[in-house]
Amino acid sequence: MFDQMKWTRLLVKKRFRPTGAYDDRKENGRTRFQKDIDRITFSSAFRRLGRKTQVHLLSKNDHIHTRLSHSLEAACVGRSLGVMVGEFVKNRGELPQGYPPSTIGEIVQAACLAHDIGNPPFGHAAEDAIRKWFQEEMNKGWKNRLKKEELSDLENFDGNAMAFRVVTYKEYNEAEGGMRLTYPTLGALMKYPRTSHFAGKKHKFSCLKTEYKTLSKIAGELGLIEKTRIENQQDTEHPEVEYARHPLAYLVEAADDICYRVLDIEDAIELNLLQEETLKNKFQKHLEDEDELSREQKRLLDNSATSWRIKNGLLRGKMIGLMIKEIVNAFGQHYNAIMDGRFEDDLLSSTDSNSLCLELDSIYDKEKLTKKIYQNQRNVPLELGAYSVLRTLLDASIEAAYEIVEGKSLSYKTKITLKFIKQDGKDRFKNNSLYEVIVLFLDYVTGMTDDFATYVNKQLLGLGN
Repeated sequence: MFDQMKWTRLLVKKRFRPTGAYDDRKENGRTRFQKDIDRITFSSAFRRLGRKTQVHLLSKNDHIHTRLSHSLEAACVGRSLGVMVGEFVKNRGELPQGYPPSTIGEIVQAACLAHDIGNPPFGHAAEDAIRKWFQEEMNKGWKNRLKKEELSDLENFDGNAMAFRVVTYKEYNEAEGGMRLTYPTLGALMKYPRTSHFAGKKHKFSCLKTEYKTLSKIAGELGLIEKTRIENQQDTEHPEVEYARHPLAYLVEAADDICYRVLDIEDAIELNLLQEETLKNKFQKHLEDEDELSREQKRLLDNSATSWRIKNGLLRGKMIGLMIKEIVNAFGQHYNAIMDGRFEDDLLSSTDSNSLCLELDSIYDKEKLTKKIYQNQRNVPLELGAYSVLRTLLDASIEAAYEIVEGKSLSYKTKITLKFIKQDGKDRFKNNSLYEVIVLFLDYVTGMTDDFATYVNKQLLGLGN
C-alpha cells in the first residue's frame, strides 16, 4: 500500500513567506485563493503577457492569441475542471470541512493564470534560443566559474522555472516571498516540482537553484511525496529531491493542453494556415455522436449563411465542454495513482480510447497539423529573428554580469545595458555570485515583451528606432 497525499495538507490556507510567518488575518469578502487570483491578475508580470507571443510571432491580427489571452482562457477552463474535481473529492468524503468544491476551482484558476508568467518574449523559440546560447556561446572562461548544477539551470532553461521565480521571489516583495501566494496555488503551479538535475532531454523543471529552498519548504507544507532523493556531497543540507506533483497540477496542465490544442487551430484559421471549415469538417460529427449539439446548433452549423467565426466559436465551446468532462473522468479513473504520486502521464492522453481529447491528438499527428500551425512559412523566419534578438540581449547581459562580478571598471556598453534593465550600477548585484547575477539579468531579459526586446536589440546594435 502506497502512502497517499492528504487534502487537509494539500489545501492548507497558509501563504508562502521565506520567514515562515503565518498570515492569520480573517477572510472578509474574498477567500485567500481568490486573493491569489487578484494578486496575479494585477501584477505587472501578468500584464506584460499581453505583448508576448503565444504561437504566432508579431502578428498584426487582433484575433490572434497572446500569452495573456491564452492564460485567461486556460484559467476559465481550469476553474471548471477544479470545481468538478472538487465535487468528485467531496463525494468521496475527502474534501476537508469548510472547503466547498469551488475552492479547488479557485486554486486551479489562480495557477492557470500564472502558468506562463515566466515565459520569455517570442514564445518557445526564445526558450530554445536561451538554452542554445548557454550551451554553445558561453565560451569565454565563464563556464569555469559556474558549478555543475548552476550551469545545468542555464543550459536547460525552462519558462516554468522562471514562472516559479516570478511569483515566489521577484514580483511585489522581491526576495521576501514575491507575491506571497498560498501554498496550494504554488503547488498547483509546479508542473515539474524538481530542479534541472532531473530535467531530462525535454529540459523540463520548475525550480532554479536560487529557489530550491522555496521548493523544499512548499513541498514540506503540502506533504508532497518524495520520488527521488540524491544526496549532494558538496551541500549535505540540501539534497536534490524530485517530488510528486500536487494533484491539482494535473488539472492546470490539462487546461493548458485543451486551450492550446483547440485555440491554436482557431488562430491558424485566422492566419489562413488552415481552411475555415477545419473545425467543422473534423469535429462536428464527433460532437453529434456524443449528443453535444442541439437541433438549433446543427442548423446553424449547416447553414452556409452562418459566418465561419460563429461556427468555430460554437464548436470551440462544445469541444472544450466535452473535453473538460473527459479530463474529470480521467482524474477519477487515475485518482489513487495521482494521490500516491505514481501517475506519470498527463490526463489528456489518459482519457478513454474514444475520447475527443485523443481524437484531437490523433488528427494533430496524422494530418501534420503541428507543422502547418507551428512550422509554417510565416513563423520560421520570425523565429530565426527571435534567436538573433535573444543572442544580442544575452551577449550584452552576460558580458555585463561577468564585468560586475570580476569587480572591473564597467565598460560603456555595460553601463548602457544596465540602463536598459533600469539598474544604475553595481550595488544591485553586490555580494552575488556570477550565477546569481546571471539569473538577475535573466529576470529582465525574460520579462521583456516582444516589442521591447526588439527595441533593446536595435539599440544595442546601433540601429536606433
